[in-house]
Amino acid sequence: MKPAILLRVASVLTLIFCAGHTYGALGAALRDPEQAAVFMAMQAFPFEIMGARRTHWDFYRGFSLLFSVTLLLLAVLLWQLAALAKRDPAGARPFLGSLFLGYLGFTILCGVYFFLAPAVFSAAVAVCLALAFTSARTG
Repeated sequence: MKPAILLRVASVLTLIFCAGHTYGALGAALRDPEQAAVFMAMQAFPFEIMGARRTHWDFYRGFSLLFSVTLLLLAVLLWQLAALAKRDPAGARPFLGSLFLGYLGFTILCGVYFFLAPAVFSAAVAVCLALAFTSARTG
């Protein structure tokens, strides 16, 4: 398969991952009393850090939204990289290799610290990137 097609597939998968992550992060969650107590505690105790007053909830929510923005950026970059791969497949290889390693890291971290869905999306994108890398050997 051509690298550009694989990169477009990777871009769409990343965009779906982004939408699912953002919906899950911002959606109203039903929590049992124990979970609700943890989330309330995360919001209840502000502390000083680098001149700002924050709670653990601020970090939890902020990093979650930061990851959503990162996924959106990656989806756009993968789409743009597809155009480069059409013109100069060999020139796209360093970017493909770097992105593959990043998505491999996402896959491992999602599998260890989260759950199956994000690990599967990350793994699928990593496979697309690996295939694009191998099929982009020459110009």
